[in-house]
Formats: sequence, C-alpha cells, structure tokens
Amino acid sequence: MEGGGEEAGAALPPAGGAAGGGGGSVMAAAGTGAGTSARGGGGSSAASRWFFSREQLENTPSRRCGVEADKELSYRQQAANLIQDMGQRLNVSQLTINTAIVYMHRFYMHHSFTKFNRNIISPTALFLAAKVEEQPRKLEHVIKVVNACLHPHEPQLDTKCDAYLQQAQELVILETIMLQTLGFEITIEHPHTDVVKCTQLVRVSRD
Repeated sequence: MEGGGEEAGAALPPAGGAAGGGGGSVMAAAGTGAGTSARGGGGSSAASRWFFSREQLENTPSRRCGVEADKELSYRQQAANLIQDMGQRLNVSQLTINTAIVYMHRFYMHHSFTKFNRNIISPTALFLAAKVEEQPRKLEHVIKVVNACLHPHEPQLDTKCDAYLQQAQELVILETIMLQTLGFEITIEHPHTDVVKCTQLVRVSRD
C-alpha cells in the first residue's frame, strides 16, 4: 500500500472531467454539506472537521511528501474518474459515485498519495459508498471491475488466483482504514441535491 488558518471554508480543487458531474462536483470534499456520524454524532464540530484553511490545502500529506500541487490535482482527477467509470459499470447511482469521490478526497486530506495508491483507494471508496447508499456490490464484482478499468486488454482475474486474493484482502483492510480516517462520518449531504430540488421548484412554479 502505497490539519487552521484564515479561510476556514476553503474548498478542495475540482476533480474535473468525469461524466454526469461525478468527477467535477467535489465542493463537499472539503466539508460543504458535512457528513453526520454513523454513530449518531454530527453537528458543527463534525462539520468543521472537513473545512480546511488555504494553508492546509496547500500543505496536504502528499505535498509534504514531495508531490507537486499539479501532480496531486492530477491524481485526484484520475481517482475521481476511475470511481466514475467503475460506478457506471457497476450500475450504481450517481449519488453513490459522488459519495465515493467525497470519501476519496477526504481520505487524501489525511494520507499521502505516495503511501496509498489511488488505484486501490478508489475502489475502496466506492465499495464503502455503495454500502452506505444502500446499493451494495459484491467485493468480487468491485475487484473485477477495477481490473477491467485499469487493464482492459488483460483477461479477467480468476477469483482463486493469488493476485485476486491479495487485492481482496487489501481492499478489506483499506476499508477499515478509510472508516477510521473518516471518523465514521459516512453520511454525506451533497450540495447538488439541494440545487436539483430548487430547480424542480422553479420549474413547477413556471408551469
């Protein structure tokens, strides 16, 4: 396997590019629409954990490990796009995909890309998000899909081979690490859902 400042509401850079808005809509990654704890917590203290100062955003774990800002942004975009691709292949909702992207962004505000490879964190985030959004997918299917996305010209992994078993074990371990990193705050309130509701209200009023 590979933390105050002046602007407490600064958002993470956009994740860019993914179809359906999944990769590009990441304001929530820094805490806009903060998650509430799965154990009944939440409130302002939970929300503030996911707001970062400009100084913090410029001094992420990856930056401290020598990763340039442009490179980190590229890694985030690639991870978001992989989640989007996987989510579509697994036939989960865009909401689930967006939740996974938020998990990924929050995870990398506490860990470096040099220590946790984006190609295993991305499926971990989606595997967890699918459970949270009540669209669970089998671990076997998630692993097969991520390999199909990353290695489209290679044969499908045998579920009995060492490579598959290693990936399965690693993903389960990383799911626990991700939950701990998120502080078990896994319910995400996406800002775009409110925008959609407002749009629908405006449309009804015009009709």
